[in-house]
Amino acid sequence: MTENKNHYVLKKRKSIKTFRGVDVEYNESYYINTDTNEEVYFRSAERENSKELVEAYKRQVNLLTSEDIKEIRKNYKLTQREYSFALGLGEITVHRFEKGSIQSDADNQLMILSSNPEHFISMLDDNRERFTKERYNKIRKLLTEKIALKEHQFVQFNLEEMRKNKIVTTDIEDLVVYIVTNYNESTIDGTTINKYKLHKVLYFLQGLTLYIYKKPAFNEDIYTSNIGPYVKRLKTEYGGNEVNVEKEKVYLNYGIHKLLDLILEAYGKYDSSYLCKLSLKEFEFIGREEKITNDQLKSYFTKVYEQQ
Repeated sequence: MTENKNHYVLKKRKSIKTFRGVDVEYNESYYINTDTNEEVYFRSAERENSKELVEAYKRQVNLLTSEDIKEIRKNYKLTQREYSFALGLGEITVHRFEKGSIQSDADNQLMILSSNPEHFISMLDDNRERFTKERYNKIRKLLTEKIALKEHQFVQFNLEEMRKNKIVTTDIEDLVVYIVTNYNESTIDGTTINKYKLHKVLYFLQGLTLYIYKKPAFNEDIYTSNIGPYVKRLKTEYGGNEVNVEKEKVYLNYGIHKLLDLILEAYGKYDSSYLCKLSLKEFEFIGREEKITNDQLKSYFTKVYEQQ
């Protein structure tokens, strides 16, 4: 039958087929003749179903799908050939995997490990002779940058779940009260938050809300300094080492409250000197205080959490 599909409609249904000894459930494509309401055969649908069956099989037996493999490779900005070489595989092996060939368990585990740049850089080093010196150095530089960004990925969260919450831009004084009271109450040894850590927590909060929710947690400006980013408006207000607040309790929007709790849990265990060094790596102080725009913050935290 010629594949003139003008009088046919494509439909999907759940089907089960035995493949390599496994009963695989997959989405089967088929066409219905709109004039007769009968199911008709098209070779293109058969080809699509074969691909879908293989990919469903891979998911069912915990193998990376063709799309998973492509995503790992593209994250490193590599061609199929380069990714194959870095893994120590044959020149067209990754091309075959991305086209639907089923990888061995050993090759699958190798690619899973490669999704972590710390492991992948070792693989690249082991196979450096397969690259020109210039290309090897360029790939290695990218991996080094990704590893550095990964080290700043302290707060763990599910992005989709977090985005289900709504946030509102909040009065910074209420944020300060919440941070100070919750931090001070959580320490076992009675230590209290100091001004350096307060500014860093606010900086992390602003960066993460801009990344997750595409809007700021507060309206005040953040500036670079020789001890890391700080909120300019609060610099004189909380000038002493200890931070004291008059209010005892505030109630924040749930999205902000949830994110602040995650930030305090992740960063609260580190002393202020470490947070200063960490944030200096993120926004370097070049001898003069400069405003960090919301676009810069959003761009940086997107890089950290999406490894772009």
